[in-house]
Amino acid sequence: MLYWLPRVCLFLLIAGVLAFGALRATSEDIASTLIVVTLGLGLFSLTLHVFPPERH
Repeated sequence: MLYWLPRVCLFLLIAGVLAFGALRATSEDIASTLIVVTLGLGLFSLTLHVFPPERH
């Protein structure tokens, strides 16, 4: 569960910001932000897969 906690919190934060209109952006800006976040989470997952915290 702790493995997924940062991702869930990040997605909730993004959803909250977009839902409450705190970020005035076009659909292209929102799509770009979500792509960057998804790529960042993918790199984070890859890093954890290559260098598991319990081994180092």
